[in-house]
Formats: sequence, C-alpha cells, structure tokens
Amino acid sequence: MALIHLFRRCNQRCVFCSYPAEEGGDPAPSLKAWLKEIAAMPPGLVQLSGGEPLLAGAENLRLLLAAVKKLGRRAELQTNALAAADLPAADLAAIGKALAAARGYFNVNFPAATPALDLKITRARGGFRRRTAGVRRLIAAGAPVRLTHVITAQNYKQLPAFAAFVARELPGVAWVQFSYIKGIGRAAGKKHLPRYAAVRPPLLEALEICRRGGLRCEVDHIPPCFLGEFFRLNVDIVKMREGRAGPHLQEKARVPACGGCRFLKLCPGPRKDYIAVHKTL
Repeated sequence: MALIHLFRRCNQRCVFCSYPAEEGGDPAPSLKAWLKEIAAMPPGLVQLSGGEPLLAGAENLRLLLAAVKKLGRRAELQTNALAAADLPAADLAAIGKALAAARGYFNVNFPAATPALDLKITRARGGFRRRTAGVRRLIAAGAPVRLTHVITAQNYKQLPAFAAFVARELPGVAWVQFSYIKGIGRAAGKKHLPRYAAVRPPLLEALEICRRGGLRCEVDHIPPCFLGEFFRLNVDIVKMREGRAGPHLQEKARVPACGGCRFLKLCPGPRKDYIAVHKTL
C-alpha cells in the first residue's frame, strides 16, 4: 500500500485531521511530480489523498488514475465528497470511470449522522447536506463507495445512529469502515481520543445494526479483544495471519495488558498514540 498526498488544500478543517494545512506550506500542484511519485511507489494499493483530492480537477485525476491502471495497481480515492455535490456530471463520470478501470473505489470521510455534529467535527457549514448529496452522486458514478467513519470523543456515542442513517439513507454504499481516530496532527493529545472501553458498547450496537441491515462493515485501530463476537471485522487480523507488512506494524505495538490474550498472534496491539495518552488498554 502506498499513500500520496496531492496537496494540503481542503474544504474542511476536521478536528481529527492527521495532515492539516497549518503544519506547513502547500506544494504547488504538479501532475508531472504526482505521476513520478506514483511510479516510484512500492507495489500494492495506491491511495490518492490530500487535502481534498477532488480539488485537483477532473482531468488531473483522470490522468493519475490512468497511470495507476497502466502500472497494474489498484486505486483508492480519498475524499470528503463535498466537491462531488457540485462537480459537473461529465467530470464526475470521467473520474468514476477511470477509478473503476483502476479496480478502485472512493473512500469517503463521513463523520456524523446529523448536521450539527458534522459541523462540530468538520467545521464546514452545510457540509452534511453536501456530503450526503455527494455520496449519492459518487455511488452513481460507477466505482464502489466506502464510507470511513472516524471514531472520536465527539461522535462515539452516536455510532448506532450513524449505522442506522447509512443503512436507511445511503443504499448502494459498498461498505463502512469504523476507524478509531489517529492521535496525530490536530488530534494529538487526550482531547479527542476516547477509551476503547467507552467506545465498545455503542460500537457493538452499531455493528449489530449493520449486520441486521445487510451493510458490510469493518473496524480499524481498535483491537479485536474489544469487538466481542465481531472480532473478525478487525482489519489487521487478515494482515497478521498472512504476514503482510504495512503501517499496522509501525503504528501499533503490544503492551503488557496484551499478555495471554487469545488474539496475541493476530493483533499488532493498540495504536502507539493511544497508549501515549491512556498508558494502557
């Protein structure tokens, strides 16, 4: 897996952003530089991120995705979907077609099930309405759409409401990933990182709602020991079983509390930034 940040420019200021614009100057967009960076990347999935990649323009994205396809790679286009609400239909169709040709998918940051909570997290006025409309347009654009729901101190109690919202209002979504917040960038420190034990009850309820509604889902950055009967939804288990290298081996580490756990060989442990804040599981 390889990640490319096209730029820092974004139309949101999410409290959980791990790559915020204020951390440094934004490099000038350069299609040539982006293509060179992709060609030099290690094998695996190519994640096109930002900032907000849809701000790069339809033609740039089409050419980038064509390059990924030519290299025999798969593509993930990360977006908050706001711009998708306003893009001309022809541009959105061109991006969707190129992404599908690269055997790829849209990965949409969708942090809340209500306008008020969406605004609190993203600080983008009107974002909830535009995001919902954007996701519906992305679903129609032809490539699969995954929603990433970043679990934070602001939204974890509303996880069941989010699962119910997606099942009810966004039919056609391919799957949902419930992803515990990374304690870096704007989210560094204790303010935004709830304890796993506090997240567990509403998360299990949300996963049950997904199961009943036939909505495919998975969980990242929360150890399987907190997932009860849904432990197989932990995304690291397959990677560990197959001996895959990846960020999970650098971002996470076992702690003394992991000793004797039945998942010891299948779990890389909690995130290091989580332990830096909470000291233990």
